[in-house]
Amino acid sequence: MVPGVTYSKHKAGTAIAIKLEDLKAAMAHGHNVVLELDFGESSKSGKSRFAVVKEMQFHPVKRKLLHVDLHEVDLTQEIESPVPVEAVGTAAGLADGGILDWERREVMVRARPGDMPAALEVDVSELVIGHNLTVAALQAPEGVTVVEDEEAVLVAMLAPKIEEEPVVEEEELEEGEEPELVGEEGAEEQEKEEEPSS
Repeated sequence: MVPGVTYSKHKAGTAIAIKLEDLKAAMAHGHNVVLELDFGESSKSGKSRFAVVKEMQFHPVKRKLLHVDLHEVDLTQEIESPVPVEAVGTAAGLADGGILDWERREVMVRARPGDMPAALEVDVSELVIGHNLTVAALQAPEGVTVVEDEEAVLVAMLAPKIEEEPVVEEEELEEGEEPELVGEEGAEEQEKEEEPSS
């Protein structure tokens, strides 16, 4: 069982526990899946309660799920939630050695909980080097509004990086000047020049 808490604007937080297998099965349909909460005999109203996952806490090393926060929602009211962005097609610039550079992998959208998409797609097939795609290129389904700046860049095609080899410049000698000798040979030459002539 995974411990957690469910809360809403008009209700105090309620401590809960969810079977890990049930949670995994639900989350397989996407992060924005709507969960129906069943409190069994403890539920007095008889009305179903629905919630979405707001946060999941994992062990930093074992990656074991430690805690889950749920936010109860009204299926008739719109909510805002981040939605992943997925690329469709093969970018044309890749054939020229371009590099696909993602500026953002998710966008914030507004919709009723039942209409919240698992992901939004962007067609990158015509993306060439030096160009980019913005939020305006996203096609949101009916009932879903992307609440981001339309000019915000999603993905860009960058030119390939060319590594230039360092150029070693040789010092130019003036006309008639001999190169300076270093090491033992240079020392011997200097000693010969300093010997007095007989």
